[in-house]
Amino acid sequence: MIRKKVFLSKALYVLTLFAVSFIVITICSKSSPLYPLNDWDDANCFFTVGKAAANGRVLYRDIFEQKGPILYMLHSAAYMISHNTFIGVYLIELFASILFLHFSYRIIVLFSKKSSFLYIMPVAVFTYTSLAFCSGDSAEELCLPMLSFVLYTGLESWKRKRPLGAVRMFICGICTGLILWIKFTMLGFIIGFAAAFVILYIREKNYKRILICTISMTAGIAAASLPVIIYFAANDSFQYLWEVYFYDNIFLYSTGSVLPPVIKQIVNLLLGLVSFAAYNTFALIMLITAFYSIIKMKDKTLLFIFTAIVLSGFVFSFAGGRAYAYYSLTMSIFSPIGIVLSFELLKKKKNLKFSGKRKKAFLCCVCLFLTFLLNRNSYSLFADKNDMPQFRFNNIISEKKDASLLNYGFLDGGFYTVTGIVPECRFFCGLNIELPELKETQDKYVSSGQADFIITKDESPDFYGYACIDKCEYNYWTSKCTYYLYRRK
Repeated sequence: MIRKKVFLSKALYVLTLFAVSFIVITICSKSSPLYPLNDWDDANCFFTVGKAAANGRVLYRDIFEQKGPILYMLHSAAYMISHNTFIGVYLIELFASILFLHFSYRIIVLFSKKSSFLYIMPVAVFTYTSLAFCSGDSAEELCLPMLSFVLYTGLESWKRKRPLGAVRMFICGICTGLILWIKFTMLGFIIGFAAAFVILYIREKNYKRILICTISMTAGIAAASLPVIIYFAANDSFQYLWEVYFYDNIFLYSTGSVLPPVIKQIVNLLLGLVSFAAYNTFALIMLITAFYSIIKMKDKTLLFIFTAIVLSGFVFSFAGGRAYAYYSLTMSIFSPIGIVLSFELLKKKKNLKFSGKRKKAFLCCVCLFLTFLLNRNSYSLFADKNDMPQFRFNNIISEKKDASLLNYGFLDGGFYTVTGIVPECRFFCGLNIELPELKETQDKYVSSGQADFIITKDESPDFYGYACIDKCEYNYWTSKCTYYLYRRK
């Protein structure tokens, strides 16, 4: 009987996790079936590269984009599920959300005297309705489960008053390896976590524990890196991995500045803080709340661990000088701490109680309403495909068998996705990087007449040998854009 109750309890827990994740991802992510297309350029870049890799193109050598190989491998898998929709991506997002909310709940349990799964509701709502979520399918979103697991591991070690174990650190190593090969700037959170415990163990003179953790974590990183190593070894393309993923991101992607290095970094971090406040406001409020509550707890070890992870993660995310909205989504991993400590504080001061089915049902309804209300993508829910340039142009492009296409001078607009075309040009679209070779390659591809169709955005240049045959205006978030379709004469 006891085993049956435990099984039913766990089944209910998993079902609830799935239900919450299903609701927020389905409503908030443009990858879901409620949207005709995820029109975010980043998401389409990932999908196009994943599609190209699935069709034999070698990453970085044959197709150029700056994120990590594991991210593209995930999108190759998504492409295998659905060739010209984001259904596969939607399923990956759903799985990532379930894991993120699970580890968030485990963090909540560490700080709650009487844990309630209801605390997870505001975590889900405010994470996935934040402006930092964008349209769904960011590298930051897909890394939330790994980051929250590492945070949970560190906090559990503090709470249980026991050293980090070899198995747990091996899993942390796997998480680190995945983040390394998805977007390495997010490793700041891992560096803060590792540095905090190394310092604590040095203070305790527990050098054996440092050795165990180092070996275990390194083994995990190696295990996660194995597919990447095999892939690039098989294609003899480590040179391109280094050049594009590491060198270009480190030396070409950061913003230039005439300011002295120290001043420049301070300005970059201040801009990052402004971005954090603007695009993930709730997470910032919860982070401040968490700091306030932890300071009141007067636990120096907890404050040290927490501060090291927060500061290191923030610095590595924004030190480069760019402050795109989605950068601050990773800071949502700290929201569970702020939420549970806020509720615990309110319970003490206001004697609030959340027991009772009616109160729980009411809170769930409020969270569901807020998901609809705060979702930044609601404007295109159930949008008509015929109003979108991707589908309108596809009606023309699909008339030619085995057509070739070039997304000229702007980030991937989703035209490769809808048409199902695998790009032939290495620089298949414009990118946020100062690289003269990009435009030169695209211009050469056009001048040689290799593209059957060319699409431009907000400009209609006179391409020799091509005629502009259609144009379409489209509201992309808050801006109105005009897309032009050219066909080879």
